[in-house]
Amino acid sequence: MTQQKIDKRIKSGRGTGVRESYQPWIKVWDIKSKGVSHLVPGVKYQRTHHLLSNAERDYHTILEQDSSIIDIREQFPLFTQAESQAIASSLNFPHPMYPGTRVPVVMTTDFLITFVDPAGEVRLAARSVKYRKELEEADLGVQNRIAEKLAIEERYWAIRKVEWKLVLHENLSPNRIANLGILRTYAIIHPSLPTEKNISNLLDFITKYKTDQIPLRVLLEKASREIFIDYMGVKRLFHHLLWVGGLEMDLSSRMISLSEPLCVWISQSSLAVPTPIEVTRHA
Repeated sequence: MTQQKIDKRIKSGRGTGVRESYQPWIKVWDIKSKGVSHLVPGVKYQRTHHLLSNAERDYHTILEQDSSIIDIREQFPLFTQAESQAIASSLNFPHPMYPGTRVPVVMTTDFLITFVDPAGEVRLAARSVKYRKELEEADLGVQNRIAEKLAIEERYWAIRKVEWKLVLHENLSPNRIANLGILRTYAIIHPSLPTEKNISNLLDFITKYKTDQIPLRVLLEKASREIFIDYMGVKRLFHHLLWVGGLEMDLSSRMISLSEPLCVWISQSSLAVPTPIEVTRHA
């Protein structure tokens, strides 16, 4: 890596834009390693997300399902290098350099999230995602270096009054991640299904049943006959409502299975129409 290459990336728009127009600073083909990386087509906004580990992929799925989140920018650069160097110096930590060079690394945060808080204010949050074993199983020198880099990152966001947190993959519920993986495939369904009439009819049907006492497949078959939508359509609509929050369940308690009952309930805001929120072009 050279400063000229960094400047070229900046000029090309890396690390800028919002929603569909955002370009992550690091793309999967920039990383020459044997690690697992993923190109994930977004369902919240139509662009491909560059996720550099299974941990990032799983956390990204959780972020996508959160209705309060209105933008997700992965591999977000901590511009400028001079600022992150100054922060490192103030903490008495060496700033990361690209291997074999004296070029300061453009440090990144795994996720910069734009969300609407309970008061209706648009805010930012920064998240770094790690495996616990990265912090506990490495030798002491590596552990200390990771802690130093995270401290630089945390200070960078504190200066901007943006909440920063470290997310440990092991603290994420495996059931929640697996269930969201199922529901995510129903995040986008044919527009003829999630109409106001179909949603209302399905929710009215569900209120008449104790869903935790009847296998899910049987419930959906009954719904299909009663609201006059074919079985696959009802199945898609049901799972879609769980993804968007029209229906709720405890995603962490058990896996979704058609052969077993599933305790679901109707969200208080299931029929609310969200107000579009505008996001400025730059954080």
